[in-house]
Amino acid sequence: MKVLRVLRMAFAALPAVGGHATINLGTRRRTRRTGRSAVLTFVVVVLASHAATYLALEDARIRDPEYGRRATRLTARVAENPGRPLVLFVGSSRTAMGVNPAVWEAARPGNANDPLLFNAAVLGAGPVMELMTLRRLYADGFRPAVVLIEYWPPFLHYGGEWAEPNRIATDRLTTSDWEAARGYFPDIAKTDAAFRRLRTSPIHANRERILGQLLPTWLPPKRRIDWAWDTLDPWGWKPGFDFAPGPSPERTAMLKTCSDTYKPLFAQYAISPVADRALRDVVAMARQHGAVVGFVYLPESSEFRGIYGMKAETEARNHLSGLSKELAVRVIDAREWADDGHLVDGFHLSRIGSAAFTRKLGIAVTEAFPETGVKP
Repeated sequence: MKVLRVLRMAFAALPAVGGHATINLGTRRRTRRTGRSAVLTFVVVVLASHAATYLALEDARIRDPEYGRRATRLTARVAENPGRPLVLFVGSSRTAMGVNPAVWEAARPGNANDPLLFNAAVLGAGPVMELMTLRRLYADGFRPAVVLIEYWPPFLHYGGEWAEPNRIATDRLTTSDWEAARGYFPDIAKTDAAFRRLRTSPIHANRERILGQLLPTWLPPKRRIDWAWDTLDPWGWKPGFDFAPGPSPERTAMLKTCSDTYKPLFAQYAISPVADRALRDVVAMARQHGAVVGFVYLPESSEFRGIYGMKAETEARNHLSGLSKELAVRVIDAREWADDGHLVDGFHLSRIGSAAFTRKLGIAVTEAFPETGVKP
């Protein structure tokens, strides 16, 4: 009833002409102008929002928060430790969970030139993502004295689904990343098209990546990506599984899963020429910027080493040895440095295992790279 009364009052207030309610011409014109202005404002706001989002996402720290969180932490650690030679680790989750620089900080000799270790690994990274990470770090102004590159044979095999580009989400790449990485993708035209689609509608195409940083709980658990960086410590280390050393039902189950996954890979194992080229490009980039380069072969359990088979074992060893000699890159072979009980699935170190490993690794770095000013 109240609504009807309001309507009656509104119509009663209209001027009558010939017995009918009318709206004068000036009012109609003002209404049209207001409508056009509202539409124009909407279009400008939408375009400005898309432009601002596009520009913001061209910053790798924003587009790829896993990298961004580490870069922010690295900036702080370098500022706190002026003059110490920076030693950067690039690699996969094995490095991310295995190299714990805070442990080295607590155990180092305490000299002014002790190496400043920092973990810049990215989950799932093989040589292409290692190259991408290193490019970003140099673009952001970091100048490491030493770059240590994770060497792991399974990520050098590109058979079927194992090709590293299959693990690289296109929406985590800036335009600069893409220009550098596109040559490593098997179907460049297809991926170019996907990359362009992401740029056409930056807000909609990157909505989950944006929500993953601002409001991660709004996404279903399976769609969230913040797990890749939510537990990073100040030194870039991502704590792994908190298993007690020794046998356990959990470790037995994980070993079986990994064995079932990797046995087929080793049965058809071959080093991919694309992966080999990317690895060489990582070495070349680091040297271009004045860094000394090394390969690090992180620990594997005896159980996992046992599933390689003679063919895969021989090919991987020959590749690492040949690459090291050809490029004059030193190797820290830490493959057997950890007790089996510290490797929860055969190749990821537990939190306890990473602490024991990093104490030994810090000493190995000081011994392997004395010419950088890093002394034992």
